[in-house]
Amino acid sequence: MSKIQITSFGCSFTFGEELDDLPDWFNDKSDKRNYMPLKLKYEKASKKSYPYVLGELLDFEVENNGWRGGSNDRIFRTFFDHLINNKKKTIYTIQWTFPHRTEYWSEESNMYLGIVPEMLDSKDGRESILYAKDYFTKFQNDDVDNERLLKYIWSIDSLCKRFGHELLQFIPIENKLDILPDSFLNTKEVMALVEDKIHPTEEQHKRLAKYLLIGLTNVLQDKSK
Repeated sequence: MSKIQITSFGCSFTFGEELDDLPDWFNDKSDKRNYMPLKLKYEKASKKSYPYVLGELLDFEVENNGWRGGSNDRIFRTFFDHLINNKKKTIYTIQWTFPHRTEYWSEESNMYLGIVPEMLDSKDGRESILYAKDYFTKFQNDDVDNERLLKYIWSIDSLCKRFGHELLQFIPIENKLDILPDSFLNTKEVMALVEDKIHPTEEQHKRLAKYLLIGLTNVLQDKSK
């Protein structure tokens, strides 16, 4: 009988950015493996990140889809792609990130490319940099971004219930979200566990995994009643 799988989605927080088992080239901005399309091949999350710690605690298989610089649009898109092809009993953990991040489809690259506000300071002439400068100066809106995130949160909650998967969701940054589903964990508690870090330490990843274990145990106990 195959083990239950933990499948996690998030940004660099979930990926395990800055943990000491990641290769040195991750910090070299001139290394092409840090950029698309090579990033798809070489991007491998830290084995010390909280999804793997949680997997060890439960003796479950783990798939960590954390993505450095990832947006909520990417998180939802890749979750959905995974869900519709998934035939395993799965525990999904979804870590949401900064709502202003986004992505767009590039005809030139024939793939989705992520953009973040930090690109505004770049002098690079790449298509994604030019797109980011246009988007963040002319079109980005905080209220629209938060509304879209809320829709993603409720959509994932509904989809997991529909397909019989377990779910824990959280966001480790301050936010104005309200009217959230039961699958969404307390933001203040999560932020306290990682001491407000967007790149938690190894010890903080362990704390978060234990916290998620408690949340998951509560969910499973409620379903057994």
